[in-house]
Amino acid sequence: MMQMTMLRRMLMCAGMVLLSACSTMEPIDHNNDALRLECHWDLKYPAVAPSDASVAQLRDVATHRLAALQLNAVWTLEQEGVTGEAFTDSPEDRARLQRLLSVVLPGLERYPQPFFANVRLKNIVLVKELAVGGQRRLAMPMAETDGVAYADNNAKTLCPAGMEMRVHHEFYHFIDHREYNDYYHPDPAWLAMNPAGLQYGKGGATFYGKNLQDLGHVREGLVSMYSGYGQEEDKAETFGWMMTPDYAARLDLFAMTDPHLAAKVKHMREQVRKYSRQPG
Repeated sequence: MMQMTMLRRMLMCAGMVLLSACSTMEPIDHNNDALRLECHWDLKYPAVAPSDASVAQLRDVATHRLAALQLNAVWTLEQEGVTGEAFTDSPEDRARLQRLLSVVLPGLERYPQPFFANVRLKNIVLVKELAVGGQRRLAMPMAETDGVAYADNNAKTLCPAGMEMRVHHEFYHFIDHREYNDYYHPDPAWLAMNPAGLQYGKGGATFYGKNLQDLGHVREGLVSMYSGYGQEEDKAETFGWMMTPDYAARLDLFAMTDPHLAAKVKHMREQVRKYSRQPG
């Protein structure tokens, strides 16, 4: 009887501890960058225009720099299930658009000019407060309308280099769709590069809204924790790290001791070479 009484007390205490933990659980902070532990916060991206530039002037800068890449700047977003707001000429929006362009433009300018024509990318959508199915996003592929969208969601602690990595990550989803006409598809060649026993999760959407932290090289064959959420995320993460200078150096170090990841990096470099060739 005494043992039963003690067991009940232990279970009651355990229940109280669990309830206490739930009652003090940290709320989701949408300003908390999932890449916060993998970013070099002191790495700055130069402004694309004077600090007092109007939204119209910033749009003009973006339009001209994207036109040099044979890309169109688009300032509104209309798609079922997706919301995104246009920038207004308020002091806050000027700063937000300046911040967005300072990362997106140099990120896209890392590609040789034939690249975008070869993958048939035409439109770069630049908005604020982007959400997909109610989930806040900083970028999304729009292969059906020949575009990729990038957004400033007014996160106070967004790592600039992490944002550039997302520029390339989402662009690779676009490229993947061009190759397979589908964002979600089996790729036997890619899967063959995985170590034995690697199983992907249930897709990138299940990562959002949980205050999760993305970490680099958490296991063999994966550049990051987020890579493990799906084949499509693994491909996009590998490409994104490779194309972002601040991340590329670490990716190369990971690959030196991980032959599976090294094979994936080699594959992605071949992708860059393929789409960088002059047509004809």
